[in-house]
Amino acid sequence: MEWIIRHWRILAVFVFVTLLLSQVPARAISRVLPDDVTLTGISGTIWSGHAARAWVEIDQQPLMLGRVQWQLQPWRILWGAPLSLSSVWGQQALRAQLSYRPDGSIVLQDAAFTVNTQLFKGFFPLYLGGALSGEFAQIAINEGHVTNAEGVVRLRRGVWTARSGNIPLGDYQIDFSSADSAAVGTVGALKTITGSLELSGNLSSTLTDYQIAVEATGPVARDESFRQAMSIIAIPNQDGFSVSLTGQY
Repeated sequence: MEWIIRHWRILAVFVFVTLLLSQVPARAISRVLPDDVTLTGISGTIWSGHAARAWVEIDQQPLMLGRVQWQLQPWRILWGAPLSLSSVWGQQALRAQLSYRPDGSIVLQDAAFTVNTQLFKGFFPLYLGGALSGEFAQIAINEGHVTNAEGVVRLRRGVWTARSGNIPLGDYQIDFSSADSAAVGTVGALKTITGSLELSGNLSSTLTDYQIAVEATGPVARDESFRQAMSIIAIPNQDGFSVSLTGQY
């Protein structure tokens, strides 16, 4: 009590500033967003608010996020994730808690997403249909690259959308984890849950490079039209084909 009496002026100023900031309207957040991020129909405050519609420009193509909600708790910046985000756009849903590390990494915790693969067709020629979902305990991103990930990604009802007709593929899962070796940041194990295209393999990535090694077997892997479609990146063999890719970011 003595401390409060002695420092009541400082405490009063702190309370006043906190109350003042708590009333800053959410629309003020638009002034600090990058040019490629757009929010409309903003309401609430900068600490807790939502936008009726949001999108991000990627290669001059809009990636719709839909209705976005956020909650900022600055007192958690030292020991937790101060920013919580979520968005919904039709059947597409995203959520994550964000924090920032001293090394410049952005860390997403308790992250989850559900999207349709058709969403990506505007950015690159992807002839794959299905529902893509993921759940991650954490994802660390440094300089635009994923350096660490703990979670799982699933593709359900995968379909190859060929011009001659759709080819059902199956359901697949990739389990991501931190690598045992310091030379590799994240590894992923690919497996087939069910389907006529059986896939197995591994993925790994660091801040500078990546490696992908996948084996494909089953009836679809031996289908001549599908093998021709994959011939750019695949090496055919007796049971199907294999994919081996390495590169640098």
